[in-house]
Amino acid sequence: MLGTSLVVSSYVIIKEGCPIAISVDGPDQAQITCGRVPTEAFEFVVQREALRALVEVGTDALLEMDRIDEHG
Repeated sequence: MLGTSLVVSSYVIIKEGCPIAISVDGPDQAQITCGRVPTEAFEFVVQREALRALVEVGTDALLEMDRIDEHG
């Protein structure tokens, strides 16, 4: 998989109340940590444009979830 835009594939469920933190590692990437370090955490690094895309699709998903909730 080297040379692709995704380096590792994983499946994670993040439930309400899970601690989520983000730290900026420089101008081009950030590290997102879900859970409690070091034993119960999932960590991943995103580059700037990938983070922008994640925020965009996340915002779209929240809008859709809100619409579904409003209309039952």
